[in-house]
Amino acid sequence: MKSTIIVFLLAALLSASVPQASAQTPPAEPKLPEKLPPELKQKAEEFKKQQAAVREHMQAGKYEEAEKVLRTLIEEFKSYFGPGNALLPECQGALGTCLRAQGKLAEAEPEFRASWEGHVKYSGAEKPETLRMHNALAETLHQLRKYKEAEQETRAVVKEMQKVYGAEHPATLLNRTNLAVVLGDEQKYAEAEKELKEVLEIDMRILGVDKQPTLMARGALAMTLREEGKLAEAEQEFRKVLLFMDGNPGEDHPDTLTFRYHFAICLTMQKKYAEAKKEAEQGLAAAKNKLGEDHPNTKELQQLVTSMQNTPK
Repeated sequence: MKSTIIVFLLAALLSASVPQASAQTPPAEPKLPEKLPPELKQKAEEFKKQQAAVREHMQAGKYEEAEKVLRTLIEEFKSYFGPGNALLPECQGALGTCLRAQGKLAEAEPEFRASWEGHVKYSGAEKPETLRMHNALAETLHQLRKYKEAEQETRAVVKEMQKVYGAEHPATLLNRTNLAVVLGDEQKYAEAEKELKEVLEIDMRILGVDKQPTLMARGALAMTLREEGKLAEAEQEFRKVLLFMDGNPGEDHPDTLTFRYHFAICLTMQKKYAEAKKEAEQGLAAAKNKLGEDHPNTKELQQLVTSMQNTPK
């Protein structure tokens, strides 16, 4: 549960921090060759209509419909312009995004890989869209629990971000946090802790203690410390995170509820049962009020509260 939560929070943050399109944004329209033979000019108009349909579907969140159009478009591009052409990477990246949004991670992986490699070939390794696709590939590998590959690709993305944007750019720091989460899933806790503490120091200095990237890094550090058994340190970090997140984005925000859930578990592990129950019940009440009883956050908090019914006071 830990890594899945952090991955999605970081993905959302990363899309907003890099001067490029977000992971869910429709791709730029692939540019058709300027000089087309007469028999292809009419087909080019069909391609443009298909591209417009993809953008509309993706903007509306209709990923299954977008997937169908993209698969057709990719095959037609291959048929008319050859199996390796500069039109494919944008479409392959968009297809990967649609598949990932539908939970089809195993299918998304090769599309992101092909898109990234195509962007490297036709645009260059340091272009924003190339970096975006490399990052999407790394995140997808992580979600597939291919941790060794995910670590390798995430390290590569961090190096690329450092070169292009600088060591202290928000996108670079968020990818370092992502790397730490991967390391944690590999049980390389000491490395993860070191990475997160370095990121946190820079975030606090540049962004401030209450900004979302700082809070995500601190939250990831709290979870890592808990996994290491450093419960007292983890508790302190959870308290700092919630101190700010209860105010903004608010105690009923899904991110805040996620950290309160893990804070309650941390307290339980220290046999601070009364406070743990109080935190879990506070989170459950906020979740029910804001998200409803069927939301995943609400269900997890309800299970936690139920499990605490027989704990010592």
